[in-house]
Amino acid sequence: MENGIYHTTLIHSSLLAAVCALVFLLFLDKTPFHDKGEPREALVVRDIVLEGRWLLPLRAGEHIASKPPLFHWFAAGASILRGEMNEATIRFPSALFATLGVFLCYFFGRSLYDPKTGLWAALILATTALYYAAGIEARVDMTLVFFVTLSLVLFFSIYRGFLKHRIWWYVFFITAGVSVTAKGPVSIVLCGLVIAAFLRMQKRWDVFWTMLCHPGWLLGMLLCVGWYAAALYLGGDEFFNLQFVKENFARYFVHGEGGTGHQKPFYYFVPYLFTLGMPWTLFLPGVIWSYFSDQFRRREDLLFLGLWAATVFVFFSLSAGKRPPYILPLYPPLALLIAVWLRDQTFGTFWKSSYFKFVAVFASLTGAVLGAGLAIYLIRLDVVSLLLSLGVTMQENVAAEISNLLSALRSIGWLVPVSFVAAMVIWFSIARSLYQCRIDSAVTQMVLVTVLAIAFTRSLILPNLAKMESYKEFMQSATAIAAGGQSLMLFPRAIDPSSIIFYGKSKVEILPDDVAVLQTKIMQSKAYFIVEEDAWKSYFADFSKIPIVDRSRGTGADGDARLLLVRGMEPDLE
Repeated sequence: MENGIYHTTLIHSSLLAAVCALVFLLFLDKTPFHDKGEPREALVVRDIVLEGRWLLPLRAGEHIASKPPLFHWFAAGASILRGEMNEATIRFPSALFATLGVFLCYFFGRSLYDPKTGLWAALILATTALYYAAGIEARVDMTLVFFVTLSLVLFFSIYRGFLKHRIWWYVFFITAGVSVTAKGPVSIVLCGLVIAAFLRMQKRWDVFWTMLCHPGWLLGMLLCVGWYAAALYLGGDEFFNLQFVKENFARYFVHGEGGTGHQKPFYYFVPYLFTLGMPWTLFLPGVIWSYFSDQFRRREDLLFLGLWAATVFVFFSLSAGKRPPYILPLYPPLALLIAVWLRDQTFGTFWKSSYFKFVAVFASLTGAVLGAGLAIYLIRLDVVSLLLSLGVTMQENVAAEISNLLSALRSIGWLVPVSFVAAMVIWFSIARSLYQCRIDSAVTQMVLVTVLAIAFTRSLILPNLAKMESYKEFMQSATAIAAGGQSLMLFPRAIDPSSIIFYGKSKVEILPDDVAVLQTKIMQSKAYFIVEEDAWKSYFADFSKIPIVDRSRGTGADGDARLLLVRGMEPDLE
């Protein structure tokens, strides 16, 4: 019996390791930084590695980071161990915690139910759109998700008696305390709300008082408050105003003027709950319907998972500031709920089979859309012109993104039609399996097609798309040109400087945002200057003698900021 359990665990763990390698780990360095968020976090990591500011790192050596440093500590450690800082080492913490979260979901699921349910839940989580996207981004969101998940899994495992030794309460409180250094006190708030709601509904006041009187909470509080106290001592009012007032209080409570941006209506997350959970949220309406049937909801384990998902959703829906990644912590319990629903054949069998047939229609439509996409690719149809001729209105950046996507696909070659055909065949096969209620086959194929799509996108499409926005190639060229000892100066108007500074490898000096200073420097210096193209045309249209050395292919995160590398004039040219 034990040999059988060990053999099953080994097979499942090997499968999950392979999936996580393909989804999270294999392509970390394929895509250059091309947005604003990732290079900003990278500059915080660089400050830790180069300046040794571990306790309160600064962004570009000047500005206090907007988030606590747990993510940055792991990224700095990866960079030090590898001996260099690059996209892979900066993104590594997200990939690491995403992988650990998948395995945590597996072992929690098999403890609650059985190995196959745990496996399905883990595979569902790994191939959920928002989860795998966050798993290779240099942002703090996945770090938060892992520690919130670990804290709640530890609590329920202790509650159910899976973990019986008294040391586990200490581990729980330590984990909860450490989680605050991931993204602030929101982790404690989420865990506290879920646990309080669950114990209230179960009327387990004994567990509540056990937690309240346990000495472990003092240890967790010490870890939580300790970093904030030290950071407040070092950062003073600037740290308090940024991380306490702006990033926590104002972001959650302040609407309108005085808020922190990203202000959206209460229902903002409803469509994102479905779209960012694809392809598995195709089953979500069925899960929700079953959850509110008496026999399904009364199960203690499912009550806890449902409260977990619902608390995250409602909590962030009430927030003034909203961004799609905020609801990421609800996908681990949602993956478990979907897996249980797919595996459990006792709840509404007739309507459930009817619902599978309904989902089969969507799977067939997906296959048909892929077929249409293949046809568009093969006949080289100008999609943007076609849509505009049909009266479809679109923003300029949307049209540019569609054109860039088609250009990226055409640069890949024969792999595109092969991949489209394979995906189309699999989706039609998924539709057939769902129609016949062969759920094992459908789940296996959905995992397969999603993993293949992720690998194809991460290895081929995204790198080509990112090059159209990233400044990496331009900065590599600029630093090589200025390698002879000349200064490399950045005029920051109309530019987010984060990726420029990161790829500049400490060679970039940022000038004041003052045109007169730039003009003086260029006319009296032999240095090299980085200037946004439109700004250059506006302020130096009459200076035809000033040599333009290079022009970037990338246009920046917003797609409208191409860079020029300009050589300063010799003094005798004045």
